[in-house]
Amino acid sequence: MKRRSVRLMILVLVLQVLVVPAQEVIPSPASVLGFQPGEDRQLADWTQITNYFRRLDEASPRVQVLEIGRSTQNRPILMAVITSPENMARLDRYREIVRRLADPRTIPDEVEAERLIAEGRVIVAITCSIHSTEIVASQMAMELAYRLASDTSPETGEILDRVILLLFPSPNPDGIDIVASWYRRTLGTPYEGTAPPELYHPYTGHDNNRDWFMLTQVETQALTRVLYREWFPQILYDVHQMGSTGARMFVPPFYDPPNPNIDPVLLRSVAVIGHHMAWALTAAGFRGVVTDAQYDTWWAGGLRTMPYYHNMVGILSEAASARLMTPITLTREQLRGATRGLPNPLERATNFPDPWPGGVWRPMDILRMELVAARALLQVAARYREEFLREFYRLGKRAIERGRSEEPFAYIIPAEQWDLPTAAHLVNILMAQGAEVHRATERFVADGVEYPAGSFVLLLAQPLRALVKTLLEIQRYPERRLSPGGPPERPYDVAGWTLPLQMGVRVVEIARPFEARLERVTEAVSVPGRVSEARGLEARRLSEILWLIEPKANRAFSAVNELLASGLFRASRLLREAVIEERRYPAGTFVLQVVDGARSSRTTLRPMLEEIARRHGVEIHAIAQRPLELVPMERRRIGLYRSWVPSMDEGWTRWVLERFGFSFTTVRDADIRGGDLRARWDVIILPSDSPREIREGHRPGSYPPEYTGGLGREGVENLKAFVAAGGTLVALGESSDFAIEEFGLPVRNVLRGLSPNEYFCPGSILRVTVDPHHPVAYGLPSETDVYVVGGFAFEITAPEGQAPEIVARYAEDPLRSGYLLGREKIAGRAALLDVPYGRGRVILVGFRAQHRGQSWGTFKVLFNALVR
Repeated sequence: MKRRSVRLMILVLVLQVLVVPAQEVIPSPASVLGFQPGEDRQLADWTQITNYFRRLDEASPRVQVLEIGRSTQNRPILMAVITSPENMARLDRYREIVRRLADPRTIPDEVEAERLIAEGRVIVAITCSIHSTEIVASQMAMELAYRLASDTSPETGEILDRVILLLFPSPNPDGIDIVASWYRRTLGTPYEGTAPPELYHPYTGHDNNRDWFMLTQVETQALTRVLYREWFPQILYDVHQMGSTGARMFVPPFYDPPNPNIDPVLLRSVAVIGHHMAWALTAAGFRGVVTDAQYDTWWAGGLRTMPYYHNMVGILSEAASARLMTPITLTREQLRGATRGLPNPLERATNFPDPWPGGVWRPMDILRMELVAARALLQVAARYREEFLREFYRLGKRAIERGRSEEPFAYIIPAEQWDLPTAAHLVNILMAQGAEVHRATERFVADGVEYPAGSFVLLLAQPLRALVKTLLEIQRYPERRLSPGGPPERPYDVAGWTLPLQMGVRVVEIARPFEARLERVTEAVSVPGRVSEARGLEARRLSEILWLIEPKANRAFSAVNELLASGLFRASRLLREAVIEERRYPAGTFVLQVVDGARSSRTTLRPMLEEIARRHGVEIHAIAQRPLELVPMERRRIGLYRSWVPSMDEGWTRWVLERFGFSFTTVRDADIRGGDLRARWDVIILPSDSPREIREGHRPGSYPPEYTGGLGREGVENLKAFVAAGGTLVALGESSDFAIEEFGLPVRNVLRGLSPNEYFCPGSILRVTVDPHHPVAYGLPSETDVYVVGGFAFEITAPEGQAPEIVARYAEDPLRSGYLLGREKIAGRAALLDVPYGRGRVILVGFRAQHRGQSWGTFKVLFNALVR
């Protein structure tokens, strides 16, 4: 009897295991992490997040985790595909359907289009915590994935049957670990909840969400490939956090102004989804939800804005932040986060019907709101599956029709360019995002102008018409005031970004149709660099041959840097323009010669030069005649200042220098305070940091002592001694004010202290006139476009004969793209100065010479300052 009872118990246990619902065998985040995502003071790092998603992949037929690339610091970038098992088995088919819908030219008629729409599944991408201090969404992603993988409700079933979700726990894995490491280190200390004292993306920090049309970073490149070349989602939802003292969450619709290239249907689609999210949040009992505020759709370069130019819906939410994973308490008096569309976060309004009164605000509050918002978006996508697929198809079709019937008809990138490798880079950027590019096989005429064979043509009769137009055209930000007669309203990001102007590439807008023989460009474009020789060099010894590289191309600098790094060459530069062996060379041309005693022969040197010329896309011309006016060029010891107050400008400068082969070291506050700078560096770069940040850094008590304080008085004096002893200080942007103040330079920034009603330039492209014979301007055209955010306009106060050298001035009518109020304040003023100080020099750069890795047209300003 006892044995029978035991057998019966075993049988019952076996049956219980067999009939356990599917959701009970799916590992929850808490079961894997040991804590519930969103708990106070608990934070999963990237290894833990990755491990959880791998476990979920193994346990659930609804989840497939893909590694789509590697981060800057070589961490895996993950994408979790979540859908029903039936859909999972047919993923390739559904991807093929949306690929065809993305290009209506692949679909013969409306009958076929409707058949594909009826068969297809709507694809939704959700991206979390691209800004790693906005950390909660990366934790929420695990909970969202778990609920979709385990829930058996009819509502979830509808989502899984109709939607294919691409869930990105974070496009910035490195930042997740940077933040997690710092948070854990400071837990239980007075510094708990502070942001790390370093950029939370190794190069770009917050600007990693400003890289979505320039594609400088490996993370941006990976997601761009997946989103716009492989999966073609109809909806992208980017989950963010914002400041703590305003609304509890923003969801669309967005604030004005909209970009004129966004189709009206997309703006309405954003409103439909956003209002449903707001309704769901309010119905769930969450207070403080705002719509139609702060965030606009003018600027194109964000993760949630680029989808519009791919005929996709872009959605953003911004939840009020805690202190990372530490809760905060806010009183009513502290709720003062007024912004556009929300003048008072305590007052009820149509777009803000239920203000939050204050109290304790926890990471779990953020996570729960994000879950509700994500669920609401997926519900809309599921219920209107066919409508979203149909409009995706129609948007592409409408773009093609407009390209045929409206101006402009095309953009041409002529084969003849000031900097041909940079022009090729622009072509590659456009192609990487899916834009169609053709190359002319013969010369042709468009709008009455002849263009040579090899010119690139972007016809606007293509599905991504809006993308091409938005990146290549001139922007004119509308006149908007905070009140009648009041100051101008600041756009969410910048007012203008026209890539040809930033990059110094000639692009021509063509109004009318034209005939030309064109071939589709399907692979990345490169410039065929080469080595050419004058006649009679065969009999010359290597030491008698000079190799010349013109300075017009940015890549000339990277080629020269590589040649000098080989140890086989020494370099000089032409002091003035010269005609050498019947060829005209501009001032600043690099002249290289084999060093005495170099272990090299003609048979090994020539292939090396050809390989470097090929990779960098430059021409290296060999001559025997020695130019008369040469300035020796030494490899200078370069230091890049990095404050413990993280600076995106420092990160971008570091990225540009590395990309073009400049060797440099990081200079910290302690290094400068330690003195003897001239023994270690020839050039020190100050990125665009405020004078206060440079002098004072983090205030004492706000961070651990080793991260507080800036240069201090001792450091400032050491920096002055460095320049006086023959060093060069390159002051970029805001650091120009620091140099003017602390060095007592005979210069005044005439824009300092002006109100926005007097002068306002919220990120625009301006024209300057350049002295191309000055060493800092070698390789630049006499008229150059520069990127200005706020900006600096210099007035010289020194007597004549002791004045700094003016390298560039703002044009009389400087605005090229964007918005500028107060033109008269800067017209004709100096924008770039070379100021002597003791035996050294201070270079004041009043514009963003390396703005977000976009302003390739002015990289040479920085490069020349370093190699002078």
